[in-house]
Amino acid sequence: MEHLQAFIESFIAKRYRDKWLHNVARAKPKDNLVRGMDALYRELDERYCEQLPKGNQQQEISFVLKAIAEYKLTTCYVLSSYEPFNQKTMPIGEALSEIVGSSSTTIISFLPGKVAYFEGHSIGDRYLCIKKTPSY
Repeated sequence: MEHLQAFIESFIAKRYRDKWLHNVARAKPKDNLVRGMDALYRELDERYCEQLPKGNQQQEISFVLKAIAEYKLTTCYVLSSYEPFNQKTMPIGEALSEIVGSSSTTIISFLPGKVAYFEGHSIGDRYLCIKKTPSY
């Protein structure tokens, strides 16, 4: 639940956040909360979440890989309504190939609360969420 809670705290608009955090707090470890998040894209914080440019699957994957390249990551944590991928640590390339364009509501957490990808249930509901820490 750490990745899901971090995603909610960082990337859900403030007016919706408490509802989702309450759901996470009440959930049992075996509960798949992502199943109820089909329309979550409407509640994303637009300051940090950018809809992917329209393109084919490979173009969308390239967009995500380019955006996260500076973090030099190799694996990610997947939370998905599609059970075979839910709560799995996967290589980034494999996760993106399986998830992008699948229309299975999924959160790919690259860095909890800092960098994530959200795939909604409908075509085009694909968002890259990045919350950079200010450098002083």
